[in-house]
Formats: sequence, structure tokens, C-alpha cells
Amino acid sequence: MTERTADTALLTYAVGDQFVLALKGELDLALALTLQPVLGEALPPRPGTVVIDLGQVSFMDCSGLALLCRLRERVTARGGRLLLLGPRPVVRRLLRLAPLDERFVVVDRLLPARTLN
Repeated sequence: MTERTADTALLTYAVGDQFVLALKGELDLALALTLQPVLGEALPPRPGTVVIDLGQVSFMDCSGLALLCRLRERVTARGGRLLLLGPRPVVRRLLRLAPLDERFVVVDRLLPARTLN
């Protein structure tokens, strides 16, 4: 079994005024528990637009959904906006079945910051 850690499953960077959290791998209970404290610390105090890049997430269960919901709450409580970037069909299906697809803004590519508002 391969140990998954936050540093192998998370990359953070900025594109303009967008703060991007790129997740990788299987977003299940074990990884969600590992990522939760790290993601909280990674967010800037005034996040603006936070983009969760899900393009490299190959699987997600309900604990991954819960993590996304907590992130959304934290970002919006600070006056920011959360976007989900490029989720694979398996993740889109889970969002739709939850039903959470209407609570998240899903984009297929990073957009210039001025078009996000």
C-alpha cells in the first residue's frame, strides 16, 4: 500500500488573482482527513477566488464531497468564491447524485480573473 500524504496530493499556486488548490489521486476518507488541516492553512486570509483543480482526481467518495463543502463554506465566509476546475466524469456524476452540482460553480479551464465576477 502506498502512503498518500498531503504533499503528494496537493499543489497550490496562483494565476492572477485566483488561488488554485490542485488535488491529485483518490479523494477518499484517508486523504480527506490528511488534507483537511492542510487546506485550511493553505487558504489565504482573504481568498478572493479559490479554484479547486479536480482534473487529476480519479475517484471521490462522500468524504471528499464533505471536504469540498467545508472548503466552500470557509471561502464564502471570508467573502471569497470557490470554483471547481475540470472534474472528471466520475466526480461530476457524484456531484450530480449528491445533489451538489448546483451548489458549486464548475469550470473547464481557468478564466481571466476579470471574467469570473
